[in-house]
Amino acid sequence: MVRVQENKHQLALIERLSQFDSAIVSDCLMDNSFAMDNGIKPLASNHKICGPALTVQCPPRDNLMLHLAVSKAQPRDVIVASMSNHYEGGAWGEILTVAAKQQQVAGLVVDGSVRDTQQIIDMQFPLFTRGISIKKTDKKNAGKLGVPVIVGGVTVNPGDIILGDADGVVVIPGNRLEDIVIKAEEKVNAEKEIIAQLHDGHLTVDLFDLRKYDI
Repeated sequence: MVRVQENKHQLALIERLSQFDSAIVSDCLMDNSFAMDNGIKPLASNHKICGPALTVQCPPRDNLMLHLAVSKAQPRDVIVASMSNHYEGGAWGEILTVAAKQQQVAGLVVDGSVRDTQQIIDMQFPLFTRGISIKKTDKKNAGKLGVPVIVGGVTVNPGDIILGDADGVVVIPGNRLEDIVIKAEEKVNAEKEIIAQLHDGHLTVDLFDLRKYDI
């Protein structure tokens, strides 16, 4: 097994987490070190993923490990892959997407490039990538599954929770999931109150005590 299967409590927490925007959750982690860099973008703006990470380290120009990851994936897994800083090759395409959907994979985050993008979008498979490349890759060289990988500048450990949407991708350490869900719920309620006050005519400079900086 690449990772420990979720229990019912964790599944419930992941479902609650999935209701939040990535920016809200990123703020709750207190700094930007859990937010992937802005080079990792969704293929389509309506793509959203939330689930435990199945991590993959691929050698440059080779997608063998992505095929193996799909074969080992559990339902709701998010495959999180590093292509070892190689972007001139479409490591994921239509065939892998069909296979992943059959395995009920929740989505893919790859620090590399993909191809067959329109087919992937048409299949409504959530995919976040650094680039797009029509060039082919090999299936010859072994990498690693279920190890820490650096994707989008963030170290992702097996079982970390991945949340991605139009704003980007954030990584929630598995042991902080419950705490972050609670903090996100509190932040959403606080922002709803701020928005209500804005509709009542208040200004952000007053709500955030910013007038003291007025020059």
